[in-house]
Amino acid sequence: MKEKLLWSGIILILISWALNYAFFQSKQLAEPIFLDHYYIGYQDEMQSFTFYYLTNKQDPHEVTHVQIDGIDSVFVRNDDQGYGFWHDSSEITFDREYRHHYLKTVTLEFNQEDIPLNEPGSSFSFEKMEVFFTNQPSIVADVGMVSFYRAYDQETVFESRMSSGSNQHRSEEAMVSKEPVIIEDISVPFPEEIAEDIAVKVNFDQERLKELEVLKASGSLPRWLEESRELEREKTPGILIETEDVYPIKLNANEWLQLYMYFNPKRTSYFEFSVLIKGKSESGETIEYLSPMMDQPDLEQQDIDMIIAGKEGGK
Repeated sequence: MKEKLLWSGIILILISWALNYAFFQSKQLAEPIFLDHYYIGYQDEMQSFTFYYLTNKQDPHEVTHVQIDGIDSVFVRNDDQGYGFWHDSSEITFDREYRHHYLKTVTLEFNQEDIPLNEPGSSFSFEKMEVFFTNQPSIVADVGMVSFYRAYDQETVFESRMSSGSNQHRSEEAMVSKEPVIIEDISVPFPEEIAEDIAVKVNFDQERLKELEVLKASGSLPRWLEESRELEREKTPGILIETEDVYPIKLNANEWLQLYMYFNPKRTSYFEFSVLIKGKSESGETIEYLSPMMDQPDLEQQDIDMIIAGKEGGK
């Protein structure tokens, strides 16, 4: 009797171990998964972007190099680099740890000489790149959308006076026109892909905004501006940039314009690009101003599970 109980216990343990092992194996990635990134860069001496990817905790992989059609060479810097002399190279580094996976990063540095932007108005974009890892065959990774444009070489008619961002998925910038200007459009890139994940409001209430002049003297912010940072999007000053009849916006010299930018906190993609302000100067010349922004999602375990299901299910 005791022998039967002993063997029954052993069998239950083996079954439990087999089920746990099967469950563990079902959670392992066949290959690293890159998240979605929406990045825009402007041709400069060196442009770098950080990409995020998931890899198994049991066998974490690091990127050795990448190949992108149209770009001859890309310098790769993994997330374990840049820690200085005291960093232990055998230590596993990651951006964040989840139940079965690490979220790791790789920073790619693009040299302007290798980006094919020779003609005025030209651009270069990619959505996929071939990625090579340590101890892993190369993969063709969907990374979202990345675009490069020629750098703007014209002198801007705006002077940025204040900009800020927060971990509450919002940012802002206030600027002053150096000469009379007519703003004809304010837009964000990737409208089809991220329209539901970003909202921008423009404020040109001169009576309020001129109070920001105190920044030059004391550096302190008016109370209304501090309070607006705690308000919901609907209650902050300004008008959504898609609002009908908001354009044209006419500003005289030394008048203010403020942008409030809001990002969907539940999204799973990474943003690094600029809001584009387009219009005409008093002389009739086309003007363009870029208000840069950067925002990262707060990914919980359920977000990771959803990303994996979507990426692996889409193959």
